[in-house]
Amino acid sequence: MSRLHADFNGLFGDLLCLSHADTCEDEYGNEVPLHEGMQATAFEPDIDGGQPDDLIASGIVVRSPDWLQCNGSRWALRIDKNGVRHQSEIT
Repeated sequence: MSRLHADFNGLFGDLLCLSHADTCEDEYGNEVPLHEGMQATAFEPDIDGGQPDDLIASGIVVRSPDWLQCNGSRWALRIDKNGVRHQSEIT
């Protein structure tokens, strides 16, 4: 499963905008081609109390719906039942 960098300001319910292009940067800075049905975990670095504690969300990559495409989004992550959480919350 790919771990993709995302801006969680682009969170709309269970959809998180991943990219305005056909690729997204992974945790190592590599460009990853996106495709429908791809399983992925999105992350955004977060400092909590001075300690790194990334925001994360897992799910399936989907084409952005029309209402999100008008803002330039091409691909989104449909977030699974675990929702958005901090890395430290995963046991």
